[in-house]
Amino acid sequence: MNKLITLLLCVLFSTSWGVFACERTLSVGAHDAFWPPYVMGISGQLQGKEVDALTIIFKDSPFCFEIKMLPNSKRAFTELRHGRIDIGWAASYTSERAKYAYYTKAYRTEVMRLYENKNNTHKVKNLADIFNQGLTIGANFGSYYGTEFEQYKTTHKSQIEYTSATSKRFEMLNKQRIDFAIEDELVGTYFSKRAKNIVAMPNFKAINKDDIHLMLSKKTVSVDEVKVINQLILQNKAALKALFE
Repeated sequence: MNKLITLLLCVLFSTSWGVFACERTLSVGAHDAFWPPYVMGISGQLQGKEVDALTIIFKDSPFCFEIKMLPNSKRAFTELRHGRIDIGWAASYTSERAKYAYYTKAYRTEVMRLYENKNNTHKVKNLADIFNQGLTIGANFGSYYGTEFEQYKTTHKSQIEYTSATSKRFEMLNKQRIDFAIEDELVGTYFSKRAKNIVAMPNFKAINKDDIHLMLSKKTVSVDEVKVINQLILQNKAALKALFE
């Protein structure tokens, strides 16, 4: 409890006392080095809005962070579950993940949309039409796309093409190797501007809208530290909102 009080005092008075020494370095798992505008590998370093968000949250706090590249999101969840990394970023809440990770307060929102190759001739109005017509959708294995899509992952799994890299998914869509792809709308906007054949599905409601959190390993992060990190997120709410707008 004394440690928590000390950390909270650091958080509350950081603007007056300046930069504090790093008391603990938290490891963050990343699996896609090209997920613009959130994560981009530039000159051997990861940059982007997710990296900037962590910088905002942990600035003038007792925490530092280091990013570790992992092969895919499935591996990232495994490492988090076993306590080999401390933080998973850009996470939607699921009860399964909450068994091994604490969720922080939300630090942004996410809108998942459907993208198509404009040369497609398919006539679809919803996910049911896509799966009932035997069409294929590109998705990221570790992403959460809402309750409806979760059902199709079981009943129509052969129609879902999983890739770890967003760039690979959009390359497949551009070459019409898949019929559709689901992606965060900011990421989708980036890729659709650079691939003349890719467009967001018109008149198609968002696949999913969700609050996005940090996941903190229950193996390595204490409840007291979760409270401190939540305070940091709330303290920097305005800056985080401006970043993701």
